[in-house]
Amino acid sequence: MADIALRLLRPLIRVSSFLAPKTSGRLAFKAFCTPPRRPQGNANRKGAVKPATTRLQASEAVSIPFPCGSVAAYVFDPPGADPVEQRPTVILVHGWTGAAVFMTAFVAPLLAAGFRVVAYDLPAHGASTGSELNIPLGVASLAAVARAFAPVHAIVTHSFGGAIALAALAGTVPGQPVVEAKRLAMIAAPSSMTLVTRRFGATIGLGARGQAALERRIHIVAGAPVTAFEGAGQLASVGLPALIVHCRDDKELGFHHAEALATAGPFARLVPMSGLGHRRILQAKPVVEAVTGFVTA
Repeated sequence: MADIALRLLRPLIRVSSFLAPKTSGRLAFKAFCTPPRRPQGNANRKGAVKPATTRLQASEAVSIPFPCGSVAAYVFDPPGADPVEQRPTVILVHGWTGAAVFMTAFVAPLLAAGFRVVAYDLPAHGASTGSELNIPLGVASLAAVARAFAPVHAIVTHSFGGAIALAALAGTVPGQPVVEAKRLAMIAAPSSMTLVTRRFGATIGLGARGQAALERRIHIVAGAPVTAFEGAGQLASVGLPALIVHCRDDKELGFHHAEALATAGPFARLVPMSGLGHRRILQAKPVVEAVTGFVTA
């Protein structure tokens, strides 16, 4: 939403959230869960689009059904590998408004290490179905991909993909299968969905009653309160080796998110970066090397 339009709408949203909080909460939840379907690429991404697209063309594209639709997955097998043979898989999970294509810098080194690599478009992103994405939908899609390409050795995530992976590994969403993996690498991940939700509410001008209604709606849809999706707590409950890579100048999700995740336990290692922002970090050679070294250790 443009800044000018947002400034004009904030007073209206604040009044409506006071007078009709339930309705405002529902509308805010829908807006919170609806990513824009836009052409892939922006000012920060243009330099990476062409090589990333070329890398994706080397994959086998498959459709993976899950209870709410299907997701587009891109499968990379090591050269000369028997396609029928079960190989340990590394799943790449992109972030909000991202796509599988932007995770492909990790493919070549992971293939060279002998892993099968699967990147996929989350619901409502890329070539996958749907118009909305939330943690339950993300968990359901990740569980379907993990089931199709088991055994899963590691999950590598970016941004909101980290929140999805944590909830899937920790079994935070009631009724969804728990995803199993031996390692988790999170790049620019949020540490707290409560903070993310409240930042969203403040951005659109949602008042206290509207914010409470939004969080009640999240509880109804997810089957758990938004406070259940605190990253450090979920990571501590899982206890698997975790790599946390975050840029100190990340303007979308501040470095404090990484610091909070690193408090989960001695199994969580924080690798700070500088000068890469929130999205360019995915193409940086030091990041690719750090993640590859962690996954293959």
